[in-house]
Amino acid sequence: MILPDPARVGHVLIRANNWIGDVVMIGPAVRAVRRHFHQARVAILAKEWVLEALRGSPDYDELIPFDDGGRHRGLRGRFRLGAELRQRRFEVAILFQKAFEAAALAFLGRVPVRIGYATDARRALLTHPLPPPPPDRHHVDAFLGIARALGCPVTDPVPSFHLEPEWESKAGALIRAAGFDGAAPIIALHPGASKVPRAWHPDRFAAVAARLAAGAATRFVLIGGAADRDLFDAVAGTLPPGRVLRTGELPLTVSAAILSRCHLFIGNDSGPMQLAAALGVPTVALFGPGSPRRTAPRGRGPVIALSRDYPCSPCRQDFFNECPPAPSGKPFCLEEIRVDEVVEAARTLIST
Repeated sequence: MILPDPARVGHVLIRANNWIGDVVMIGPAVRAVRRHFHQARVAILAKEWVLEALRGSPDYDELIPFDDGGRHRGLRGRFRLGAELRQRRFEVAILFQKAFEAAALAFLGRVPVRIGYATDARRALLTHPLPPPPPDRHHVDAFLGIARALGCPVTDPVPSFHLEPEWESKAGALIRAAGFDGAAPIIALHPGASKVPRAWHPDRFAAVAARLAAGAATRFVLIGGAADRDLFDAVAGTLPPGRVLRTGELPLTVSAAILSRCHLFIGNDSGPMQLAAALGVPTVALFGPGSPRRTAPRGRGPVIALSRDYPCSPCRQDFFNECPPAPSGKPFCLEEIRVDEVVEAARTLIST
């Protein structure tokens, strides 16, 4: 496989993934690409809802919005996006997203070098097709595999997240306004998930929070979006007044800056889980249908991943055609994670 000479490459296109957690996990590979093609202009193509997770990073020069609900909607919109990419004259396309569409857009954009995993029947559209990674390879390592195949040396394989001073200033103001004086520990809780069956019971998050709050001045930050309001209510209702700060209406960037000030994160297998670890926050990660072998959070802080690791994990999450639900409506693999073990893990990390 003939690799492009970085000294001769002026424009690099990176196709980012469609989930915030994956965007965090591609970070080390993106950094390696940036260093290797240090003379090139690096652009990242991403869908609208993950752009916030990319803003401000020094590892690219430009973000290209993939407006699949508007300008780039449908087949005509995809051809329009291909034409827009063609006008930019990219020489290398690095496809971290494994879908057919990612390769098709790079092909339509006439990018001479198109590298990615040969998945989703797209081998013919890639100039440098890579054999898919083993099923149990961690996502961070799989993404780094693409960078290494392109000749990029990897010197920092740990995910991180860039914070702008403006976001940190807003976060500090919100924390002070909430009365969090800094003397007491702050615990972040993320009770939501992209799919309801992936989320541990909100009443169990509430029970964990109540036990961690007992006899201490512990404060709590509820991490999530506007759609998580009911979950926030269920958790906050068990806690003393003045102990809770909600982030549901805040931009991701400010929520991340608040999260960076927390002493512990407890949450479901999700984007905020990856974000917390990337920010160096000690993390208790709750895994049900997913597998920590593939997506356990990585960062510079300690992590405890709780999972039943059933033989069927990770499943295809075709709820509930592959397995029956527990009486509560949750998968058994998530149902069996107990409040006691989450509290024990939290106390272990917060005391280190």
